[in-house]
Amino acid sequence: MRYLSIVSVFLFSFSFTTIGFAEENGTNVSEEILTQEELDYLVNEVGNTPEEAEELPVEVARQLIEEEAQLIDSGSEIMDIEPESIKPGQVSIFATIAATTIKLGGTVYKVTSDRSKEDKFYMYGNFQWLKTPSYNLVDKMTIGFPSSSGLYLPTSGGKVTQHQHRYSQDQQGNGRWIDYAIKYSPSNWEPSAGVAGSYDLKASTSKTKHKGYIGQYVYVPTSKNGKINIKIEYGHKRISGTPSVSVYPAGLSITPTQTTDTRSYALTLSY
Repeated sequence: MRYLSIVSVFLFSFSFTTIGFAEENGTNVSEEILTQEELDYLVNEVGNTPEEAEELPVEVARQLIEEEAQLIDSGSEIMDIEPESIKPGQVSIFATIAATTIKLGGTVYKVTSDRSKEDKFYMYGNFQWLKTPSYNLVDKMTIGFPSSSGLYLPTSGGKVTQHQHRYSQDQQGNGRWIDYAIKYSPSNWEPSAGVAGSYDLKASTSKTKHKGYIGQYVYVPTSKNGKINIKIEYGHKRISGTPSVSVYPAGLSITPTQTTDTRSYALTLSY
């Protein structure tokens, strides 16, 4: 892939894995798309399905190409979220997988490491509301993994780095997505346990769709080996406020409450 190697000198001179970005808030219409050659590379060389390749944000996809990423595990599912009556003491969760309300997915890649004697992985989760949510509040999404795994988060200047999460909205449901917020620091994090992103859902109509993603690089000493589950979880409040997060044996995840709908997705990482 000589073309990709040459172009990458320009495309990734400002790589988000090595240089800090200012947080972007406001509106920015997503116009740039991947070339057919880039899409083919993501499918044939990285291991994505055509749908996964199409859904990756452009800058994330190009970074994965530059880092010669290899897909380890991936998947997605569609679930139906409907209001339900809650009895005292019950914890509300998303309804069983059914129709077309929200799509949740996740992927983990092994990428070329920039640290000696350490392996590097990229964990990625994404969601898309296929119907307008009943409440436009602040939702959260987490990536969690067991602290016993040996994986750790990169840091600099007291902050977790090599992170990004984004919220976008398609106001008319016609495929014209507007990026409202791109964050390069997690909203929550716990050492060797995971990160969270927050998504302030904007006002919408019955036509509006919402989507977002969370991505985090992690490292592990090459001398370590094992097999773990990565837990990607989405949380949506039904009344007010925003979901909180807690640390469990499986890692950082959404705290269940009577007014928080949650849904998790599992990935497997062998290293």
